[in-house]
Amino acid sequence: MPRTRALAAALLGVLALTSAACDSGDEPARTDAGWPSTTTPVATDGLIWADDSTVHLPDGSTIDTEDPAGAYVVAGPGVWFTSTEPGELDSNELPELRLATADGVEGTGAHPDIGSLMSSDDGRWLAFIDRLEDGAGAAEAVVVDLSTGEEVVRSSEGLVPSDDDDVDWADLYEDAPVGILGVVDGTAYVGGLDQLVTFDLATGESTLDELDWPAIRGADWWTSVHRTPPLWNDERTWRIPAQAFGAAPVLQSADGERVPTSVPEATGPLGSPDVTGPPLEEWSLGGWTDATTVIGTTPSMDGSSPDWTHPALISCTVPSGECTLIEGTEEGVNLPADRPFGLPRESSIEPNG
Repeated sequence: MPRTRALAAALLGVLALTSAACDSGDEPARTDAGWPSTTTPVATDGLIWADDSTVHLPDGSTIDTEDPAGAYVVAGPGVWFTSTEPGELDSNELPELRLATADGVEGTGAHPDIGSLMSSDDGRWLAFIDRLEDGAGAAEAVVVDLSTGEEVVRSSEGLVPSDDDDVDWADLYEDAPVGILGVVDGTAYVGGLDQLVTFDLATGESTLDELDWPAIRGADWWTSVHRTPPLWNDERTWRIPAQAFGAAPVLQSADGERVPTSVPEATGPLGSPDVTGPPLEEWSLGGWTDATTVIGTTPSMDGSSPDWTHPALISCTVPSGECTLIEGTEEGVNLPADRPFGLPRESSIEPNG
């Protein structure tokens, strides 16, 4: 992931919460009051998807975000999401992070950078890059313990240049994107302007390393949340192998048997082609929900064009390889920001991995 910068950046020292708020000119979100938390988190161990404002959870329950869910993750007490209507925000501003639960929707005062929302697979940790000044200002890395509501990390370390006078923040972060790279085993990894910032979530302490992408991609923590084929089921009886380009996806048994997957034909009344639903001409396999079931995606239709951005979902089984459309997803779904196939990262393949 190459990064270019017009500014030569030196890193700030470790900033305390109060000094970070002072320097930025904008008060941190939720620092004093604490964040919403729960000792009984919503279900996250399975498939999650959204249809407009309805987020479907693995246990069959749903949460209503009132507005379209937009970019969202599911963790702790509910759905954390950002969405906005066209023209609602001024230039460079970002939508507010909101929380939807069974009791309703509330704001947080935070403004996550685009693409930065992430949660841990167990739903305990919420992490994002908070852009101050309603999303138009400097960046701070934030990690929240949703079991207690404690904001364990709020730091601009590695995310702002040493000389921040007259900085055009929008231009800076467009040229040198920063983001949350992962939250794994009690550690948060943040990609800074030119360094990797690592936070120990037990202490809040940080370390700095060179932003060496080959080394990062080879690290155990990275590969644990960016899985590549072959991806085995828990019993290691079947796996999703690397797929041949242009061929129907296959599943492979532990004995080496390769089973092609198949989808039903897209037919309408009297056997005519169904032009209202997914074309069902191509599909991708993502991950396991149990020992015999794989979840995949297939493009929905956007007018007359296939749409991979809002795919329909399919469920495939072994040993038959037969796949069926998941009811309710035919017109396309919105998947969580940190789950490309709607499944926990540890049990699904990185797209194009």
